[in-house]
Amino acid sequence: MTTIKTKYGYSVDCYGDCNEYATLFMCFDDECFDGHTESNFKNWRSAVLELSEYAHRNGTELVQLESDE
Repeated sequence: MTTIKTKYGYSVDCYGDCNEYATLFMCFDDECFDGHTESNFKNWRSAVLELSEYAHRNGTELVQLESDE
C-alpha cells in the first residue's frame, strides 16, 4: 500500500502496482462517483493528482485507488 497526500490536504490509499496497462478502481467519498478507469497513468502520484482534481470539481474527495496489476 502507498499513501499519497493531495494538494487539498487529505490522503489517498493506493493498492497494487500502477502502470500504463493497469485498470484502476476508484472509491470516492460520494459513492455515486465510484468506478474504474483505464487511463494511462505511469505512477500513483500522477493518478492521484488527476483523479483528486476530478473529485474536487465534483464536490467530493478521492478516498482509495486499487490496481488490477
